[in-house]
Amino acid sequence: MIRTSPRALALALALASGLVVAAPLACGPTADPCAGPTRCVADGELPLPRLSDYDFFEGPMKDLKPKDGVVPYTVASPLWSDQAGKGRFIVLPEGGAITFAEREGWSFPDGSIIVKTFFFDHDRRDPAAGARIVETRLLIREAGAWVPITYVWNDEETEAELLKVGKRINIEFIDEVGEAKSEEYIVPNTDQCGNCHELSDAIQVLGPITGQLNTDVEVDGATVNQLTWLADQGLFDGPLPDLGGLDRFAHPMDPAGDLDDRARSYLHANCSHCHRDGGGASKSGLVFLRWEEDPAKFGVCKVPAAAGPGAGGRPHDIVPGAPDESIVLYRMNSLDPDIKMPELPNRVIDSAGVQLISDWIAAMPATECGP
Repeated sequence: MIRTSPRALALALALASGLVVAAPLACGPTADPCAGPTRCVADGELPLPRLSDYDFFEGPMKDLKPKDGVVPYTVASPLWSDQAGKGRFIVLPEGGAITFAEREGWSFPDGSIIVKTFFFDHDRRDPAAGARIVETRLLIREAGAWVPITYVWNDEETEAELLKVGKRINIEFIDEVGEAKSEEYIVPNTDQCGNCHELSDAIQVLGPITGQLNTDVEVDGATVNQLTWLADQGLFDGPLPDLGGLDRFAHPMDPAGDLDDRARSYLHANCSHCHRDGGGASKSGLVFLRWEEDPAKFGVCKVPAAAGPGAGGRPHDIVPGAPDESIVLYRMNSLDPDIKMPELPNRVIDSAGVQLISDWIAAMPATECGP
């Protein structure tokens, strides 16, 4: 379950790959003016021109070694991003704390920053071979609203510069069978952030919710609950409730986990930001929230709200026992802009995700859906 890379980048690599490792946040012998679980306010008008201006990391920036108050976290079910790994951190303003909610809608104080860095393994057979860091996205809480900001790293991985217009970057790597490959990765422009993060006309955080963070991590050789660990770092403004009765998402690619739980957790991470009330695809009637209990709402024998090429001639979103007849799987397995789901700038099909959802549908008791 747990792996630690010999590189200093291991913190971000391990957190992002589902091999969950949390590291101590001490800054070593160098005194930091913002000790403890929070940070001083960044000096200057936001957004700052360079990622280094926020002073999140100590030592070479590419090592992603966080200073005090830059707290690493992971999610149980990550969003597919063309096989990018992600390093995630929460930064709270000096003296600030999060008000916990039992499902979603945690309340963050103004000045909070959610940090997510995207990187690609040089050799997908061996994450310890290192990675190329491509971009860092920030969500900054200002005046009660989240503001998205993107920074693109230079080739030397010494700095990341503010970028508003988006960019296409060629990524070269060794694939799972040892062949040299390349792919084009799209850094979205700032306006496109709302494609995922906008809910009821407001930008929202997606990863830091109870079900995603209510998972076990390893800290200093001991397995602990991540929410409990974050509370111990002083991130919340009060004690947490009993976590045993709260949402706990599955790790989708863990073959030992329950198939239904894994598939529903995957669909939440990759689809529910749009497919829910207030989301961009709310008119579809599909609801992929992990806690949705009505099978018809998450697609079982549901007739699509609109026909067209996205349906592929299939009459139902999910046909129990028949993945090849299900619209959901058909759209997941396409890169055609008129068909593919999610409608993100993904250029690579998540083959493991496609297989997971195919297995899930195939395992449902076969049912003859009505017209």
